[in-house]
Amino acid sequence: MPKKIKLDAILTVDNEIIIDDAMLKRSLGLLGVIDSYNVEENLGKNKTLGNDNAVGAGDSNAEISELVNNANKIYYGNLTIIQRSVVALSIFKISNSEQISSDPDYKERISSIFTQKFSVETQILDKIINDSNSNDFESLKNKFLEGDITQLFIFIWEKILTSDEEDPFETELVESIQLKFGFEPAAINEIKKQGNDRAKIAKSIKIIESGSTAYNKLKAFEKTVLIGLMLGECSRVDGNISNENQSRLRSILSNQFGITANAASVILEKKMTDSITKKVEQVEVYREKYDLVEFVWEKVLSTEDSLNDDEMELIRKWLRRIDISDVESQGARRDALEAINPQ
Repeated sequence: MPKKIKLDAILTVDNEIIIDDAMLKRSLGLLGVIDSYNVEENLGKNKTLGNDNAVGAGDSNAEISELVNNANKIYYGNLTIIQRSVVALSIFKISNSEQISSDPDYKERISSIFTQKFSVETQILDKIINDSNSNDFESLKNKFLEGDITQLFIFIWEKILTSDEEDPFETELVESIQLKFGFEPAAINEIKKQGNDRAKIAKSIKIIESGSTAYNKLKAFEKTVLIGLMLGECSRVDGNISNENQSRLRSILSNQFGITANAASVILEKKMTDSITKKVEQVEVYREKYDLVEFVWEKVLSTEDSLNDDEMELIRKWLRRIDISDVESQGARRDALEAINPQ
């Protein structure tokens, strides 16, 4: 049965080239029947939020708070964490502007959500939530492509659901905003589920960072996140993870640890203040580190997918950082195999 695909792309072409119906049929028509299309030219003259020139987290509060008002388009993929939070706050504010301006208690609850769960600085929050010159809702809605607004709501749900208990007020608030953006109830539930998957990772990271539980005594899922964080550190060069290393790490997290690409983003984007790998190496005694290695081998050997050479090299890099030799790793592998298949 045929399926419908929506493709959003931005092309850089010579000035002489004219993209018309005939050209699209000659090119994209090879893939299938074109039901509809929309062509916009001179995008480079527009201001976009999320491109290489977007305001970053290090810029002034005034610049950050004006991001949404000044942008013609907002692209989720290249937004910094603080920019995502600022855009989310603007969405909450513009979607509920009348109630925020007329009900001080309601306004305070919105403010509390963004200071506590999104870590938005008070100065930025006050400027945005009290801004009388912000866009109207339709103008805001038109700044997003479908994929970008979907990703942003996944991010919003992640932050909302990271608390130990779900707040009915916050849940109803986010769902009502999504309905205004045209999301169907089934889509809202799916986006909420993806946000919750990310929230589970974020909760585990909080537990790991607190240091309240010995690393080798963490619950299985928390231990999986710990390994993911350490592999993430091993994948970074000058603080960044290349596209190639991202693909390698996502493959391990997905195939061996059962963490979806959506949830893995929380691990890839997390930059620990202090090296978690160094903490494990310094705090845990040999037996405890050996247990972590055995845990990794249990995960690897319990799946049908085997590690390729690049993925195995990342595992070896992690082993060296926690001072475990290849020989010791093979011992842990044998122990894991025996645990999986006892004689």
